[in-house]
Amino acid sequence: MSSTTLDPRLHALPSAIREGIARLPGIAQRHGVRTVAIVGSAAVGNFSSDRSDLDLLVDFGEYQPGLARRALAFHREVEQLFQCRVDVLSVHGLRSPHWRALHDAQKVPVYAAA
Repeated sequence: MSSTTLDPRLHALPSAIREGIARLPGIAQRHGVRTVAIVGSAAVGNFSSDRSDLDLLVDFGEYQPGLARRALAFHREVEQLFQCRVDVLSVHGLRSPHWRALHDAQKVPVYAAA
C-alpha cells in the first residue's frame, strides 16, 4: 500500500508511520493476523509524535495454542517498525459495547488477510 492509496484520514500521520503501514501486511501475515485497523488518535486526526501512541485493533483469529507468543511477537515487531509506542487491541478483547462501537466507528482498516 503506497501513501497515495492510504485512507485520507491517515495523510496527517508522520511520514515514518505512513511508510510503515506499507510494510504492515508482511508482519501481519508472518504472525497469522487476520485484520489490522488503526484506531484512536491516529484514526481521528489527533496523533502527535511527541505525546501519542499508535493504537492498532487486531484480529488474531480464534484461540489456538501459541496465540500469546504470536501476539507478543507481532507487538514487538510493529513497535520496531513504527518507532513509537504501539497499543495492540484485540477485537476479541473488546467486550464493552461502548468501546466496540467507538472503535468500529473510527477504525481505519489497513490490512485484511486474503
